[in-house]
Amino acid sequence: MSAEFQQLVFIPPDHRFFVDTGQPAEETIDFVLRALKEFGNDSQRISEFMNRVCCSDDVAFAFVYGSAVNSNLRISEIEDVDVFIATRNKKFVYDWDKPKGTEIRYLLVSDLKNYLKVGKRFFLPIFTKEYNTLGGIFTNGLLAIKFSKELENIIQCVRQNFNKIHVKALSRIVENDCKKRVEKRHFSSHEKRRYSFYGSESLISLDEARLMIDESVKRKNIQPGKAPAIARRTLKRIKTRNVLEIHRR
Repeated sequence: MSAEFQQLVFIPPDHRFFVDTGQPAEETIDFVLRALKEFGNDSQRISEFMNRVCCSDDVAFAFVYGSAVNSNLRISEIEDVDVFIATRNKKFVYDWDKPKGTEIRYLLVSDLKNYLKVGKRFFLPIFTKEYNTLGGIFTNGLLAIKFSKELENIIQCVRQNFNKIHVKALSRIVENDCKKRVEKRHFSSHEKRRYSFYGSESLISLDEARLMIDESVKRKNIQPGKAPAIARRTLKRIKTRNVLEIHRR
């Protein structure tokens, strides 16, 4: 299926932080294309979008990231296909006829380079619907729709610096994943629930939180050796939030 999309380039994750699944690039590309078709897109619609991206002088580079590329979910479990488009022009028009099931984020490449400096700015909430860290995106696997030397240099720079803040970044990614999934989870236990993940109003017990964190680390293919530090930091955040809520009452 992927033979008709020769321009796609798979960039594997940094295996210091993410597990090497051993899946060939061809299989990853095929999975993403099948996920897009699962949302009701035919080959022509997908091809037209990708060609538009590649041929636009306003697009510096573009890639697919997130669960469609990096998780171990089944196609039926993929909620959307995340696409990142770095543009050169503020006047860029964002009303392309995007494929069904895609969630597209646009960002000026000049702003992107500024945000990717190690420090507090590395964690600016650039995306309104979710709290992803850009460092986590660029150290994980990417499927480039429009590849460039500029993208290659950014990835190399981010991966050199990511180790300095990887626990904070990965714990944010895990907590965001837990937040999205806790709303769909039915808990059958009778444990007292008084904790919540950031951005969620659903209360859970500490044991339930631990279980969800462990599941998320595996789902995101994060290296198991990083799990203890990530779990400690995430649990500390929800415990701190609980204490603050108690003081507000």
